[in-house]
Amino acid sequence: SRKRDKMAAAGRWVGTLRSLSKSLSQPVRQEAAQVSLQKRHVGNLPVKPNAYVEDWAHKRENVELTFRFNAKTLAILGTAGILTPYVIYQACVTEFQTKQKVAGQPVKKYWGRDN
Repeated sequence: SRKRDKMAAAGRWVGTLRSLSKSLSQPVRQEAAQVSLQKRHVGNLPVKPNAYVEDWAHKRENVELTFRFNAKTLAILGTAGILTPYVIYQACVTEFQTKQKVAGQPVKKYWGRDN
């Protein structure tokens, strides 16, 4: 009985090794790998890289090397970080106060508004 179990286990190992050997000896298909030069971790998909996207990604990866603090970037940061939120806030406050006047409610005073 014990000898038969050992023979069965050895037979399973031989079958496993035989199937592994057979799969490794087959030629690897490389048709899709010739289309794309990039290494794919999901599979060899026939993907054509977009030059604009690749250029943007390269610039994004190296932004700390290419960033310059000058008048132009200061204007962009001021517009995006200060002016735009201020204009949005003032528009919202004006709308709230207009709705309160139309509804006949007392107009609340918001930060930055005295009327």
